[in-house]
Amino acid sequence: MGYLEPEGSRLGRIPEIKWLVNTIMERALTRGDYLLAGGARSDFYIDKFKLFSDPAILRRIARLFAPAVSEINPHLIAGTEIGGVILATAVSQMANIPMIIVRKSPKGYGAFAEEYVEGPYVEGQRVLLLEDIVSNGREVAAAQARLEELNLSVTAYAVINRGLAPIKSLVQFSLPRGDAKTEN
Repeated sequence: MGYLEPEGSRLGRIPEIKWLVNTIMERALTRGDYLLAGGARSDFYIDKFKLFSDPAILRRIARLFAPAVSEINPHLIAGTEIGGVILATAVSQMANIPMIIVRKSPKGYGAFAEEYVEGPYVEGQRVLLLEDIVSNGREVAAAQARLEELNLSVTAYAVINRGLAPIKSLVQFSLPRGDAKTEN
């Protein structure tokens, strides 16, 4: 296993980051041959829903974003469709900060059918944009661009960065090829 704690991490968070890595390894990691959302192939897959479906784990992950919330002091928490929305909801509740949702494509119906962003916002607001797992960063970069087009100031952050994108994250996660297969 290999992981790097992101630059600027506080030493007091090391036990929590180690807990997160161990939880990923024990609960959400499988080995095999997988096609990732961005089109790349990988010999491991992290099933975020095995983390986010457990309320105790989700709350603990949300609390790991407290330093980012404190540093950025956002007016809004934003989540990308679908895993980022779950995460943003938990962080929004923890921090008592309103949230918005960034869709991959407009929903095509309703009063705001052509819009990518759901929820109230005001130009100039600071937004903490949350993503679950980043591989190549295309999806979160597109979401950030959509928010910036609305004149919002955006900082993107992920739970896990597979090390292929310049996105801040709680952990940079990679594994050497060929480790023993984990059954989950």
